[in-house]
Amino acid sequence: MVNAREAMMTWVGALSSGGVLRDDREAAGLSVAAYVVGESRLAELRRWMVTQPRALVEREQRAAIELCIWMAQADRHLDPEEVHLLRALIGASHLDPDAQDALVDAVHEPPAVEGVETRLTHPVLRELMVALMWELAEADGRLDPREEALFAQMCERLGVGPARAEELREAIVARLGAES
Repeated sequence: MVNAREAMMTWVGALSSGGVLRDDREAAGLSVAAYVVGESRLAELRRWMVTQPRALVEREQRAAIELCIWMAQADRHLDPEEVHLLRALIGASHLDPDAQDALVDAVHEPPAVEGVETRLTHPVLRELMVALMWELAEADGRLDPREEALFAQMCERLGVGPARAEELREAIVARLGAES
């Protein structure tokens, strides 16, 4: 059976492929994504991504990954589990090797958080990244007040209200809890 947490790391790459799934992890990842945001909204996002120019999709992917990097760095302690999850996310992104290398470097030296809301534009992708940020915040087994503060700030910047952010968190907790 595929680990749901690992499968979630495929979201950024699998969604950009428009339905071409490369392995069981991507299929499992999209199953978790459908559980979190709903099948119809996930289908809407996938249709949107395949109709966009490649440069725009890559911009969205990079912004999504950077958002996760910032979340992992929020507590000023990068746990090995967080590094592992970020590397899995970057590796599954299907971005070109140079972009992946730059993102791996950014894991330890994150870029400025400014402007992420102008680069991560699709509302469903924003919600999926809110869910993924929550999972990364809890990957090390503890939730730091700085992580909570960044989570709230990013939700606000991305237009995901507190009630919806809580629904997304509950969906992730329920889905990952069901796996245990």
